[in-house]
Amino acid sequence: MSEEDTFDPAVLGALVHGLEPATPGASLRDRLLAAVSTKGRFMPFLDRMMRIFDLPESQAEAELSTFDAPDDWDEMIEGVQVRDFEAGAACGEAHGGLVRVEPGHAFPRHAHVGEETVLVLQGELEDDAGTRYRAGDTIVSADGTSHELRVVGEKPLLYAALVVAINIEASGDDDDWDDDADLE
Repeated sequence: MSEEDTFDPAVLGALVHGLEPATPGASLRDRLLAAVSTKGRFMPFLDRMMRIFDLPESQAEAELSTFDAPDDWDEMIEGVQVRDFEAGAACGEAHGGLVRVEPGHAFPRHAHVGEETVLVLQGELEDDAGTRYRAGDTIVSADGTSHELRVVGEKPLLYAALVVAINIEASGDDDDWDDDADLE
């Protein structure tokens, strides 16, 4: 934007003060509050939750709404909370899990028993290969593979995972992601 394109602050102030204040209607207020609620903020992921976890719409909505119900969560390790739920019959032996990882923490290095599918719902993460994922991304990890998932930035990481089982391989207490000693 060039200097010619900028507005004079005095002119902008006059324009703002010349506007009549308007009170939004009740329906607008309700829509705005719904948009920032848990259910509202995760609605863009509802179809994918239903498909990945073989859930009816009402159950997928209910699972997503638990992000604001801290009593329903278990602390796995410091900074990592989890909540398991039943996936639909089409998922076979796999079960669903919701995961919350606080900034500065990581979901520890783990090996997959069966395929794992992760749907990132909020925040950004980086795996130990340096690949970054954001809200809306899906990560599919093959049986026998392993990784650690670290939060990037200051926003908590929230994701849903479909897993058969995982084996935690290391505590993740240090910053050297490739140190074979961590796996012993």
